[in-house]
Amino acid sequence: MISICYSLYCFANPQTAERSSADILREAEDYIIVEPSHSYRLLRQVNSIKTLTPPQQVRWHLIKVRSAIATNNLNNIETELEALINLQEQAYFKKRLASMLSAMGIALRRLDYFAEAKTLYTCALALELTDKKRMALLINLAVLSRHMNDYTLARQSYQSARDIALRLHHERALANVNNNLGTLALDEGKVDIAETYYRDALVGYQSSDKRSGNITAGTNLLLVFTIQGHTLNFQRLISPISTLVDAYPDRSKKALLLWLVSANDANLGKALSQDTRENLLSAFEQLESEKLQRLVKRYLAPKVKLEVNLTKSPARAEKAAPDWFKARSFCKEPAVKPTHQKSPEFQGKVNG
Repeated sequence: MISICYSLYCFANPQTAERSSADILREAEDYIIVEPSHSYRLLRQVNSIKTLTPPQQVRWHLIKVRSAIATNNLNNIETELEALINLQEQAYFKKRLASMLSAMGIALRRLDYFAEAKTLYTCALALELTDKKRMALLINLAVLSRHMNDYTLARQSYQSARDIALRLHHERALANVNNNLGTLALDEGKVDIAETYYRDALVGYQSSDKRSGNITAGTNLLLVFTIQGHTLNFQRLISPISTLVDAYPDRSKKALLLWLVSANDANLGKALSQDTRENLLSAFEQLESEKLQRLVKRYLAPKVKLEVNLTKSPARAEKAAPDWFKARSFCKEPAVKPTHQKSPEFQGKVNG
């Protein structure tokens, strides 16, 4: 309740505009894990960061990237990435290179720069890392590998990350791995296996109080229930998840929820109105990735008797790197030739 009241104070009090950029930056950093949407709104209130020192500017752009990713607001994220490249010689940037590479890699993947994202992940995995940081990077590499249709590397990376999570008793990371293993299973049509992973993921996210994780695992579990036609399970879960989604600034999550609710209505034998069918077509275009569109087309569209065409680009092996990425001074060369004989955790380096 305290954090909610504080957030409301920030937006309701006219003195908010008078706060310094440094103060806003500190608050945005405080909220980036528990409420990234609040961090994103805070940073967008400030038009100029010229008063910040160079290290503070690095922190600013990094939090802007992380909050934009978490809220799926990617319209201006390349500007932030370019700003980070321009600050790459700063000591703060170099000291936290692994964190920089991780955040930038996620953003590049979301922008469909797959090869560039892999370059940064594998470069980061060659650094001296804590177990926690290596685990996070392995998860990122696995997510990317799925988008690149490299399911062998995806599984290897997830398994290595899972081993670390179990050793560290890291519930949130274990939930993340379980959620993504569920998605791999769903890609392959193994719906019951996906359900088991998604259930474990949701429990893990709830234990760690990760709102965005609850939304992701919850909507994935709703997807499984919809595919299975388990309307009672769907009704038990839909209320808490829809409440979270409604309050979260992510158009893709809202679009998926509309598809889930409509498909469940179809499972119940309810006829869909023409308005709903038109809204579903519009929502399909708002789904965040080609992979998600493919799942909806495969599993949900037949239930609502709609023909949909993929509008998102599939993984592209050859997409020209942006000029700002070429200006980097780090991760210029691949670490080693790729090999799939070893788990990424122990291999430490894979080809970028």
